[in-house]
Amino acid sequence: MARQNEKRSRLGLIGAGTFGLRHSRFIARSDRADLVAAADPAFGTDRPVPDELRDLTRYTDHRQMLTHGDLDGVIVASPSEMHVSHALDCLDAGVAVLVEKPVAVDREQARPLLDRLAADPDARVLVGHHRRHHPAVAAARELIEAGRLGEIRTVAAVWATHKTDPYFDVEWRRRRPGGGMLLINLIHEVDLLRHLAGEIVSVEAIASNKARGLEVEDTAGLVLRFENGAIGTLVGSDSTVSPWGWDQATEDDPTFPYHPGQPCLLIAGSRGALSVPDMAVFTQSEPSWLEPVEATRYPVEGADVFARKLAHFADVAAGRARRLVTAEDALRSLEIVRTASLSLRG
Repeated sequence: MARQNEKRSRLGLIGAGTFGLRHSRFIARSDRADLVAAADPAFGTDRPVPDELRDLTRYTDHRQMLTHGDLDGVIVASPSEMHVSHALDCLDAGVAVLVEKPVAVDREQARPLLDRLAADPDARVLVGHHRRHHPAVAAARELIEAGRLGEIRTVAAVWATHKTDPYFDVEWRRRRPGGGMLLINLIHEVDLLRHLAGEIVSVEAIASNKARGLEVEDTAGLVLRFENGAIGTLVGSDSTVSPWGWDQATEDDPTFPYHPGQPCLLIAGSRGALSVPDMAVFTQSEPSWLEPVEATRYPVEGADVFARKLAHFADVAAGRARRLVTAEDALRSLEIVRTASLSLRG
């Protein structure tokens, strides 16, 4: 909720494609920010302006928007290969920036932004891994850090759903490396696993494209080794029927049907276990396979996670909060997924 007498943030948007329009809809229901301007080269063509952006000041060049928009922050939702240059332009203009994931294509491309942030640690850059803003994730991290589960030994995550044929009408989703569900979807699970269980030091992957026969994968499995010695598995598919996945288990995005009470992440430690996001905590009077396991539900209220992310961005832009997801942090998740993808190509 907005604080009394708090100034609403004036936001601009770079990129009027699918993700840019999603952000415009999220901002429209925010009580902390207003979308006042958007920039996209397509505004200079005959392509119809989306309804969500008709009432905004529109620019074909984002640098003009940064100069004349009187903005508190900008959301970068342009193609991934442009994220770094657009973020740097925002910082040069003295404007806070929320970068859609992935923060860059790889570390080499991200280097100018990382160097800039190393030279100016207070630079206001937040990366949009939205799941970290969910109350269940914050609660899970608190339980783990408080030692309720003991030492984390295993984690298991699943993301399984069925994308419909029109999704693949976009050429790069059928053929381009990175167009499969590893980079588009499972990067979120990797980011959550890192956030909750610690750094990942190695990854092995296997994948299949049998369901559709496209050049990109439709099913994949990862085996992960964590710095603390834990072992994890992550399986995903965009060609299955299931209620198991973050999008189905939460109400983060009303586009997807909600199946409450379904876990998609299991974390087991030396003293207890936890399922997320349903937040069931499992314990024993003493660790033994002969002792009964007791289950309790850790109370967590639902929330509009995208509104929470925007509120956090407003606080970051105003210098009131530290960034929940830094560029370096987001890049580590990207590198795990890229390592998995490269291993599939031999």
